[in-house]
Amino acid sequence: MKRVARPDDHFVLLLAAAAAGLSLCAAGLFVAPRATLAGWLTMAVFLLGLPLGAMTLLMVHGLTGGRWGDALRPPLRAAVATLPVALLLMLPVLARLDLVFPWAGAGPAALTEALRQKMTYLNVPFFVVRFIVYAVVWLALAWLVLGWTAPGSAASRTGGGYAIGLVAHGFAVTVFAIDWMMSIEPDFSSTIYAMLEAAAEVVGVCGLALAALSAGRAIESAPGVEEDVALGEDLANMMFGFMLIWAYLAFMQWLVVWGGDLPDEIHWYVIRGRNGWQYLLWLLIALQFALPFAGFLNRSVKRSRVGLIGLGAFLLAGHFADVAWRVRPALSALGAGVSWPDLAAMVGAGGIWFGCFIYIWTRPDRIVVWRGRLARG
Repeated sequence: MKRVARPDDHFVLLLAAAAAGLSLCAAGLFVAPRATLAGWLTMAVFLLGLPLGAMTLLMVHGLTGGRWGDALRPPLRAAVATLPVALLLMLPVLARLDLVFPWAGAGPAALTEALRQKMTYLNVPFFVVRFIVYAVVWLALAWLVLGWTAPGSAASRTGGGYAIGLVAHGFAVTVFAIDWMMSIEPDFSSTIYAMLEAAAEVVGVCGLALAALSAGRAIESAPGVEEDVALGEDLANMMFGFMLIWAYLAFMQWLVVWGGDLPDEIHWYVIRGRNGWQYLLWLLIALQFALPFAGFLNRSVKRSRVGLIGLGAFLLAGHFADVAWRVRPALSALGAGVSWPDLAAMVGAGGIWFGCFIYIWTRPDRIVVWRGRLARG
């Protein structure tokens, strides 16, 4: 009799792949440490953005309500529960900041005058302290949000906690985006960058949640829902709105920077438009805007389970391309290209996170165990 694959089998396979990827990353730290950490940072930032975006969506839904949030809640809660794993993935880079951030490994004499003026903020001890602070804030918010959104929780009917949580979460995401992404090129500055990152996180995790729901036939079996096809269409329309917000912010940042004609800010775009990075930009536009845009305008796609899986997969892949396009060019002297340390980081870090996500998504009761251990810790 043919054996049917269980969800836990996929979890084991992902962990096995992650072990192989981690072994290659460990070797890469001796052979090519900077390239390995560059690939690891890109993947770690992408993965951390998924639980952060999930927290944003859960708190927004707590304030607004709606069927879309009720349907997306299970995969979003599973993503939030992976937050400790995502934070742990940042630690290898935190241990060797000097290999990634130019301000961490150079003496004052080697820095530009503009960068020396930022060293009060951009210094290793203060960077580590900030990371600890917003990691604690996020873990506390995750613990609260998972409790508020638990089935039958009375806290899910109050909005005060969600409002305060969104404010704290917004400040934490702002500092995180400045520290781990913008400061890779400390001469560049953008007041809209943190908002762009927050919008990108929401788009990415919304794509993941929709793909997971559609693949698992969760929409069709959602309790209390009679018009399942219409619900899938509603979810697609919500995703369309999130995608348009991200596209608007990305375009406005480019427009302000290019129109301002400031050399340091324009250089940020110049290096991402040559040496092969322009191809990644075209791929990003196709995956996270052009193809989904066409799909969202097609009603038959939005009412099809396969179509919803495709839309979610496009946006998730586009989010990864977005993170790579913003982070990776400053860390590569040879232009665009996928090296074996990049692939090892994708398999290692990605296998760990997605394995944990599937492990929790297929058994929501494991979130209760996670919260209990976090509270005791």
